[in-house]
Amino acid sequence: MSDLALLQRQFMDYLLDRPNTLLAHLVDAPGLDRAARAHIYFNAYRVRLVDALKDAYDKTWAWLGDQAFDEAAHGYIDAHPPSRFSLRDFGDRFGAWLSVRHRDDGEIAELAALDWALRGAFDGADAPVLTADDLAAVTPEQWNGLVLRPHPTLALLDMRYNTPELWHAMDRGDAPPDVMALPEGYAVRVWRQDMQPHFRSMDREEAALLAAMQRGVPFGTACGEVLAGDADEVQRRLARMFALWLEDGVLSALSPGGEN
Repeated sequence: MSDLALLQRQFMDYLLDRPNTLLAHLVDAPGLDRAARAHIYFNAYRVRLVDALKDAYDKTWAWLGDQAFDEAAHGYIDAHPPSRFSLRDFGDRFGAWLSVRHRDDGEIAELAALDWALRGAFDGADAPVLTADDLAAVTPEQWNGLVLRPHPTLALLDMRYNTPELWHAMDRGDAPPDVMALPEGYAVRVWRQDMQPHFRSMDREEAALLAAMQRGVPFGTACGEVLAGDADEVQRRLARMFALWLEDGVLSALSPGGEN
């Protein structure tokens, strides 16, 4: 290993608070001593990482407050330091970290999951959006084997608390309502429409159907797995779902006849 590579390794170990000999490689200079000068970089590095987490988890930060968020962020940095050149995915495990740290406050992990999904939708892959005309071109014989693909930014989240209400209240600058654990869980879908990320609550039936579509399950098979009840009522529920999906731009591709 070259002297430069060794120094770079020691510097990174210092920034991550791992055993190192960085100070021995520094020269004395007027003013601050070696330890004080090095600590400027140590502190600046961590401040930048905390800022990256605050940017990605804006509502989680608002909910926790500065001190609690900073403490959690520093713990996360120690446990999961960046491993890539870009900070884009640095916070991908922060929600799971918070779920352990705040295991008795489930809304915190849900807020974090929602924040992260919205961030992912903001700069996720793009794709054309299906229209009513696209679906009208599908023949009755093709529907059973039709493979519908949701937009690539679509994310499905399981919720147990009134997390969307908390998020919306903070987004408006209002005092959030009391946390409520709901007797029946529900789902939230996150996606991008017209260059903006959005989310909407939905029942588990709709979530299960969209999840099947994400896996490439043919439409007829997905309906058989997910939907139950009177045929006319199932048709009405499907019509409501499709109307909303088209309005929201949730669907992006189809393969008639089950051709994938």
